[in-house]
Amino acid sequence: MAGKYTYAGKVSAAVSASGKNGVLIRSLRTCFFRVYDDDHTFTDYEIRHDDLSVTIDQDSLAAFYTDGKRHVLDHAPEVLGLEPIEDNGKEKETE
Repeated sequence: MAGKYTYAGKVSAAVSASGKNGVLIRSLRTCFFRVYDDDHTFTDYEIRHDDLSVTIDQDSLAAFYTDGKRHVLDHAPEVLGLEPIEDNGKEKETE
């Protein structure tokens, strides 16, 4: 699969991304897949793939949050400094 192709109207080098580790980076307008090199430099790849499978690492300190309406993937509660609350069956919204 490696080789040169015309991609988006330009000659581009293509290399398989299968098995590559990286980090999802969100900017104001788009998301990137950041791949770090051994020398700690990195390359950001704009994500255009529309249904790419992703596995979140065990040590990623990430959590899913839902309030019944919104579903969000963010940092884990301990990273955000969130404290557990008592769940008495009555949910209270906070601003």
